[in-house]
Amino acid sequence: MRILFTFIVLIIVTLFVLKGSRNDRNGELPVFMRTDLIAENHQTKIEVQFHSLYQPDSFQLAMLKKDYSNIWAHLNHLYETNDVEAGKEYYTEDWFKQITGHYSGKTTSPVRRADLQHELHIQNWSEDGLVCSLIDSNLVLSYHFPNEKQVRTEKIQLAVALLFQGDHWRVDAIRVLKP
Repeated sequence: MRILFTFIVLIIVTLFVLKGSRNDRNGELPVFMRTDLIAENHQTKIEVQFHSLYQPDSFQLAMLKKDYSNIWAHLNHLYETNDVEAGKEYYTEDWFKQITGHYSGKTTSPVRRADLQHELHIQNWSEDGLVCSLIDSNLVLSYHFPNEKQVRTEKIQLAVALLFQGDHWRVDAIRVLKP
């Protein structure tokens, strides 16, 4: 019995060693170790008001603000380049599938978009801190056209659903609200 048990353990260890040596390592860093240059170069003004029964603590609020800014950095990049892969860490799987359904390849748009300010009204913050629904009631977007010296601005309201997955917030849904 002892020999049979030893033999089975040796087979299992051998299989793990062989499987481990077969893993292809392409030299790519994991997501949490990469520098996100798109988000790093983005700045916006974010104010937050709470209308929810549950409220985040100061650490959760700081993380929400940072991740919301990063999400908008990638949404602006998506608007300009149609590069869906660059921001996939900030989209839930369902939202990523939805936007890739309309993907026709990378393009470059001469129009540059920037988000200048956000006024977030947190409508629902889940008790476990993993779901947040909010109204971005004062989103100011500026559009820079190459042939015009003038910058056009637009003020809109959005309803946004965010999920905390992995190590940051991800956008699950966005809807433009009519005034």
